[in-house]
Amino acid sequence: MKRQYSLLAMLLLAACEQENEVYRQTHEDVFYQVPTDLVDILWVVDNSLSMADEQAEVADKFSDFISSVEDTDLDFHIGVITTDMDSSDLGRGRLLGDPIYLTQDTPNYAELFAERVQVGTKGSDREKGIDAAYTALSEPMISGSNAGFLRDGATLSIIYVSDENDCTDRGALDVYTEAQACYEHSDELVPVRELLADYSELKSNGERILVSSIVGPEITQNCDGAVPGFRYETMAEGFGGIIGNICQDNFASIMERLGLQVSGELTSFQLTYSATEGTIEVWVNDDSVPEDELNGWTYDTEYAIVYFHGDEIPVRDSTIAISYEIVPGSQNNTEE
Repeated sequence: MKRQYSLLAMLLLAACEQENEVYRQTHEDVFYQVPTDLVDILWVVDNSLSMADEQAEVADKFSDFISSVEDTDLDFHIGVITTDMDSSDLGRGRLLGDPIYLTQDTPNYAELFAERVQVGTKGSDREKGIDAAYTALSEPMISGSNAGFLRDGATLSIIYVSDENDCTDRGALDVYTEAQACYEHSDELVPVRELLADYSELKSNGERILVSSIVGPEITQNCDGAVPGFRYETMAEGFGGIIGNICQDNFASIMERLGLQVSGELTSFQLTYSATEGTIEVWVNDDSVPEDELNGWTYDTEYAIVYFHGDEIPVRDSTIAISYEIVPGSQNNTEE
């Protein structure tokens, strides 16, 4: 009887192991840090009442941003719009300045950027930065007043700068007059998942879209009235971009990171499938990289993105391999 029980247990154990083999699928994603030749960079800047200091800080630290771009002799377009979708003067997705975008051949482009990124503080208090960027990069704008900025074959980088949350409503809040309508009726805003889908359609030939943000963090105490920019952060997370804290006194670090990213040293990579935590292994050019939030990598379970940090950010021309066990039932993240 004991032998029969032991045999049954062995059979059950074998069956479990076989079942585990079925579900414990492994996968390896391989990415190439391909140097970018063309990049179109759109700065979306909040022009509401409280933003003067932040605009000045972006202008002052532009050299930290552009240095990596200049080092790679990148062919860039840089444009600036505001978060205002109400005013026709400095809003509604219209690129500001003359010329409407800056290139490496524009005389004194650093000075011109510093001037135009300081967009003033008389804009709408219903900041709609997500929709403003989409409008700027869609018809009829890209064939009209913004013609020439967006190029086929170029990486697209969108960078939000705001101390408020996004209020993209596409008319849903027009019936309300109160100043806090964006927050009191936030359930009527366009869902971020729809906005993510809209952005995905901006490039049709497989070019990369990067979305980053310098916005209010989750905790905004002692931050001159800033509120968490959750919707902007979600857009950045969805496209594997960089998230900076608008409450910090010095933007040098975040501007440098943004510059590295647009010049081809990407810091984030979305996995094909969701990975089981504890099973991820990362190599750069066959060198193992540790899991470390300072000098290594971290994993975002919600968006299946591996982020690199500090000295371990892969340099241009490097190869990144990431192996992991697939979360059972995980869908392919690269399929539309």
